[in-house]
Amino acid sequence: MPVAIRARSIGVDEADGLRKLHFVPTSRLGGAIVVIACLAALAVAPASGPPGFSTALPLILAALPVVLAGLFEDLARCVRPRYRMLAAIVSAMLASAFAGGVIPRLDIPWLDDLVPHLWLALPLTWFMVAGACNAINLIDGANGLAGGTALILFGGLAAAAGWSGDALTLSEALVVMGALVGFLAWNYPRGRIFLGDAGAYFIGFMYAELSIRLVARNDDISAWYVIVLAAYPIIETLFSIYRRKILHRSPSMASDALHLHSLIYRRVTLPAELRRSDRESWRANARVAPHLWLHGAICLVLAVVFHDNTPALWLGLTAYAAFYLSRYRALLRFGGQRAWARMVDVERGRDAVERPDVP
Repeated sequence: MPVAIRARSIGVDEADGLRKLHFVPTSRLGGAIVVIACLAALAVAPASGPPGFSTALPLILAALPVVLAGLFEDLARCVRPRYRMLAAIVSAMLASAFAGGVIPRLDIPWLDDLVPHLWLALPLTWFMVAGACNAINLIDGANGLAGGTALILFGGLAAAAGWSGDALTLSEALVVMGALVGFLAWNYPRGRIFLGDAGAYFIGFMYAELSIRLVARNDDISAWYVIVLAAYPIIETLFSIYRRKILHRSPSMASDALHLHSLIYRRVTLPAELRRSDRESWRANARVAPHLWLHGAICLVLAVVFHDNTPALWLGLTAYAAFYLSRYRALLRFGGQRAWARMVDVERGRDAVERPDVP
């Protein structure tokens, strides 16, 4: 059996291709472990424990369609993006039916009059959940990036639930945070295991559903709190769709190496590593995440400070989008296009060769 097929059959991510930021085949089954950890927390929780433990189980079970679709992709690499998004919508439908996962309000006056109608609320909810799944999957491109960003997001949900006295949402957010901490111990900084599609979709699903629950249970928190909190993956996703569909005339879900984390790696952290005498590719990879954890921290501060002020949250979201675009534009013009090819040569034990610049 060819090595590549054998590796895929056990959920290992090959270390080839322009989008890869690693050089050693690595398991993509970390996300399955995150799901199992959340289920284990529910299984060992006493019946008299926090209320979130008794209500989170239907939510996690509703996530199974999108988790299984992601897991199959991690193992077989043959699930098209449209089918994974369809699985996310099915999970969102199950959450709406059995776990109360329906958007309660948007804090936009003329739209809030329509939200109580299911013909609008349900499709909007399902779109939001599928978008969150895709957004976390899209930023999962460097050691610790998706896991650390998710830890910030769920920390923001837990903080808001805590000051609002919402023990239900607080306990559910803490369950996911605990699973993420365990995963990050193996994923960061050396990337011994990856989140995979199953884990990214599960985290995105849980964030969307707990965001809905937080807003539904706490009138003092703007619906835009959870949007500004997740502004980094949201803006990354929207800009990626615009870049692919409008600028490059390619499918919106086509893969490329032009994400913000890809540019930071190839034009900031990798060239810096190549200047060292003891070059280690994992160090360049690991230094990407802190750059973008800063983005998550900025969004967290904006969301917390203006949690009950919708117009201010709109301004904060606009300001962050401008910051993101300015950072992206600066990196796009920055030097270091050949660094990726040079590191590949170093890792393979060859002398550096000239290669075409990456646009």
